[in-house]
Amino acid sequence: MSIFDFLKKKVDVQSQAKEENKTDIAVQRGVATSKRIEVDYRNQDNIRNCFIAFDVETTGLSPASDRIIEIGAVLFLNGTVHKVFSSLINPGVPINHAASAVNHITNAMLATAPSEKEIYPQLIEFLGEAACGKIVMCAHNATFDFSFLCNTLSRLGFNANIEYVDTLSLSRKYLHGLDNYKQNTIENYFGLVNSSSHRAACDAENCGHILLRLLDVANECLEAEKKGMELSKPNPQELEVCAYIQNIISQRGGDIKLLRFRKNRSGYVDVCCLYNCLKFKFAKKGKYILIKNNYLATKNYITEPCTQSEGGTEYLRVYFASPFDLEGLSDYIYKAFENCYKSMEEYASFNYYRMQDLENSVRLMCALSNEEVSSLLNNARKHDYAPISLPVKTEPQISRDEVVIAAVHNRVPLKEIRNAGNWDKGFKMGFPYWEKGEEERKNGNLELAVELFDKARLNGYAAPALYNSYALAYRQLKDYSNEIAILDEGIARMPDQSGTWEARKDKAIKLLFAQQENERKAAEKARQKAERIAQKEAVVSAPKRSRGRAILQMDDDGNIIKEFSTIAAAVQEVGVNSKSIRDAANGVQKRAGGYRWMYKE
Repeated sequence: MSIFDFLKKKVDVQSQAKEENKTDIAVQRGVATSKRIEVDYRNQDNIRNCFIAFDVETTGLSPASDRIIEIGAVLFLNGTVHKVFSSLINPGVPINHAASAVNHITNAMLATAPSEKEIYPQLIEFLGEAACGKIVMCAHNATFDFSFLCNTLSRLGFNANIEYVDTLSLSRKYLHGLDNYKQNTIENYFGLVNSSSHRAACDAENCGHILLRLLDVANECLEAEKKGMELSKPNPQELEVCAYIQNIISQRGGDIKLLRFRKNRSGYVDVCCLYNCLKFKFAKKGKYILIKNNYLATKNYITEPCTQSEGGTEYLRVYFASPFDLEGLSDYIYKAFENCYKSMEEYASFNYYRMQDLENSVRLMCALSNEEVSSLLNNARKHDYAPISLPVKTEPQISRDEVVIAAVHNRVPLKEIRNAGNWDKGFKMGFPYWEKGEEERKNGNLELAVELFDKARLNGYAAPALYNSYALAYRQLKDYSNEIAILDEGIARMPDQSGTWEARKDKAIKLLFAQQENERKAAEKARQKAERIAQKEAVVSAPKRSRGRAILQMDDDGNIIKEFSTIAAAVQEVGVNSKSIRDAANGVQKRAGGYRWMYKE
């Protein structure tokens, strides 16, 4: 079957009509769709090697009521024009003056042009695999061109599934500082000459050259994107856990088409379906997955509390050794995916473009095929897993009663907050203050940031972001009393945030305890130092006592002639040398200077 036969869904009743002398041909409406894709490091080489640039001129702006009057399609191979398809088309309706003034196509020119029935089979043959999405197409402001093309193909009975890139979007993304992003502006930027602007073939060819130059401009960003993708891919052991989780979901009938896995900078592996469903981590102390603390099955596992960033008191770290240990959590895993999938469906259901954005948002995340899942699980079965052995936690538990919370601030009482009953007005009046405050906080102007947060709160802005910002500022200021106080207020006003804020408050209480303990120790040290200084000063100020021994001067009969406080004093008065007096006092000799000598004591 040719590509034409595959795509063209048309009831051929011409021969039957002739036999029945009928002139009308019944045509079953086809289904032709188009989808914009993003250029990334994985598809840029394929696009560069082969793509079709496309452009149309029309009778107006409505794909439903207006008609294409000229088509230009240019096949590029390896950066050069390989083949061109171009034709005017008689749409069977007149072109209005406004459209004719732009593209210079007149009704007279269209009168002799081939009809839609003649041109579109030829166009389908030219497009070839591009009509079923195997070759990428491009256009400038591509939504316009491919809306017209798909509407026309469907109306004429053709099926198609076109994938395209938009050079308008790419120009806005990679070219900065231009006055506008019209095609002729981009042509001038790249030095391209358009001999016949607003004619389909010339516009299509130049659009192709624009795409090639944009790919060159984007190359550095795409290389950085590639490195980021490689960094965000889970390692082989983490992928085994991902495979087990995907297997649980698929075995229960979950749609895993948009299930993705991504490793973030903190080392957590996110299980995503647009939104995060689950999160696990291979940490130094062991492998754990984050599970809500009210899930009963966690009692069969080794667990510990989560940090604030992991979900606070609402979640637990549930440790496991092997991916297969997660079997006991399979109900929870599937339910978490199911809730996430419903949220994704709700988001994508608003319009087709949201679905396109959704698919583009997950394009750089890791996806696992069924074959990869099977291979990873087979590898996992071959491993010998060490039993879980967590280190004993020695961190003391600090209660609120063990700290003194003395929050000094300028916040008004809640009853004095303006616009408290009017969320919209409170947001309008208070949000700008929070926004400025957050900027100041990030710049390190913490006191000013707090003042601005106070104004945001005063004017009625009440959102988790405000209380998070307050807490961050007070933590940076090491004002743990105010951090605890503001988190208490936040929890009272927004109980749904209590899990995260309770965990943060517990940490603030520990920090405040350590701060106050350090202050107590510093005060005790200062007191002891003051006591030592006072003792030294008392010793210095006390009367000095003589360091010598009192000695007695006596005659031969033992009568005391005079008492001297020291030998030095006796020497000074009697004139006998000190050694002789000392020897006489010690019994070494009987007299010194004709006298007997004896120590008083």
